[in-house]
Amino acid sequence: MPLEKARHVRYWQRCRSTLLPAHYTPHDSTRMTLAFFIVSALDLLSTPSEPLLSPDDKRDIRSWVLSLQHPAGGFVGSPTHLLPRENYLAGDGAGGDANLAATYFALLLLAIADEGGEEGCAFAGVDRAQTLAWLKRLQRADGSFGEVVDGEGRVSGGRDMRYCYLAACVRWCLRGDVEEGSEAWVEDIDVAGLVAHIRRAQTYDGGMGESSQHESHAGYAYCAIAALSLLERPLAESATPPPRVMDSGIPDVPALVKFLVGRQLAYVDPPEGDDDDDDDEEDPDAANCLEVGLGKLGLGEFVGFNGRWNKEADTCYCWWVGATLKILGHDNLISNGPSRAFLLDKTQHIVGGFGKHPGSSPDAYHAYLGLAALATLGDEELGGFDAGLCVSEGVVPRIERGRAVLVRGGGGE
Repeated sequence: MPLEKARHVRYWQRCRSTLLPAHYTPHDSTRMTLAFFIVSALDLLSTPSEPLLSPDDKRDIRSWVLSLQHPAGGFVGSPTHLLPRENYLAGDGAGGDANLAATYFALLLLAIADEGGEEGCAFAGVDRAQTLAWLKRLQRADGSFGEVVDGEGRVSGGRDMRYCYLAACVRWCLRGDVEEGSEAWVEDIDVAGLVAHIRRAQTYDGGMGESSQHESHAGYAYCAIAALSLLERPLAESATPPPRVMDSGIPDVPALVKFLVGRQLAYVDPPEGDDDDDDDEEDPDAANCLEVGLGKLGLGEFVGFNGRWNKEADTCYCWWVGATLKILGHDNLISNGPSRAFLLDKTQHIVGGFGKHPGSSPDAYHAYLGLAALATLGDEELGGFDAGLCVSEGVVPRIERGRAVLVRGGGGE
């Protein structure tokens, strides 16, 4: 089955132009995240001859994102999390917290909505210096990052590998290569501490945990590897390459690759004729017909991915695993054709989008990561995709231009 592109376009256009289903109501605090999935999906599905975001759309997106910038640095996830500017106390951050996830998605949305051009600046209006100073305050002494920092300087949020990735991305988008003493200089995060924290998270089976002593998980492996790749990603405007950190950040790369390759599962459809069995959820063969063996190159017509041992194949892990192997340079170990078949034949939905499992209704999270996984696998309908930033390749030079303009201007709004 091919990618039903027209159906996906209609699905995302409905998400953008109408109210989302009622089950999204509890997610009001993550509106920035939902906006990213919708806008980035439309960007990925666009072509030069058929753009799905008009100039007016992009201006509206930029205006909305910038309205959620926190006076003390960073962005909040929803208008309901930001007080009027005059209600804040001299920039101390009290009365509404910026968070790392919202800031990451905000910067990428601004880049997607940038019209481009030589003088274009995706980050016009972003307070670069405040945001980088806020980012540094989120780092703990052990190198980990929290999600928010309150008005009294307390960092909240677990020592989570996801925050390591988000911090590395925000840093790459805004910092640039600047010397101490220059107008654009802002004190950097503790890069060595961050790398050491990531290094401690590799587990006995080769995978990466949420943090030290936690269960290995493919999503955390992506966050660790993508964070390291961004810490050492060259800057377009700099002739000086950043230091290599991938080797020092992962103690055993072959073991990690083995863990990731082992997340592939041959998929078979559930057996028919069990409608009268009310105890399917108690029957491991009925509840999890996906785990019939580790996927290998050429094994089975359909191959999905799970995130950790003894779990079902899930659309999103086709991205988390595939993108991690792509960054590591081992995407040749993915069962490409069967993996595409799993996504397109089993989780692609008739109304557009992707569900979590075969037969599931589509949702914004899995619908976007399904497209991301296909783009990483090289789907010709979607064009190039940046595995480290989780956006189409066309967004990356807009980030680089925006960063260069802010650095030249000294880093303020």
